[in-house]
Amino acid sequence: MKTIAPSPKNPGAKWSAPDLDKAKQLVEDSGTKGQKVTIIVEDTAISRSIGVYLQSVLTSIGYVADVKPISSNIQFTYIQNTNNKVQMSVTQWYKDYPAASDFLNILFSCASFREGSDASINIAGFCDKEIDAKMQKALDLGVTDQKAADKMWAEIDRQVTDKAPAVGLFTPKRLDFVSKRLGNFKFNRQFNWMITQSWVQ
Repeated sequence: MKTIAPSPKNPGAKWSAPDLDKAKQLVEDSGTKGQKVTIIVEDTAISRSIGVYLQSVLTSIGYVADVKPISSNIQFTYIQNTNNKVQMSVTQWYKDYPAASDFLNILFSCASFREGSDASINIAGFCDKEIDAKMQKALDLGVTDQKAADKMWAEIDRQVTDKAPAVGLFTPKRLDFVSKRLGNFKFNRQFNWMITQSWVQ
């Protein structure tokens, strides 16, 4: 899923820079300046580093931010459960299969939110009935016309981005370095390198 944040400093087709002045003003206007915000992260070096970066960003726009690392064994279920009153978290989502629905429908549909449950993958608790109906239409359309469905998913992606239930920090790219001794390298969009199809001299 690739999105462009709706409010860059210099709006255009490509991301330019954050508009920190606007962000500070929005915080001021919201009446939440000085509010304490806790960021829940996995207790790993990478997640803690991302959490510290987000802490610095939130601090720069007027919040009092803190990072709370918890064990990787429980972090993902912990942030899903509304009983834990998580304000902000850092997590990741990888495709189960290469389709927009595996991100948008799974992460932001009304049906994916279950209050008080460790299995509520719609972590943001986002439920927009109009967008939800469009997602169902896109799912149905994908059975007969994938190109038309992809166009709908792109529109849904923009609408969800504008509502900002979650922020995509980055999309990793995977590179496979192979030796000249490797033959019949095959790549699948769902399963990546198809190891069973290759051979080595």
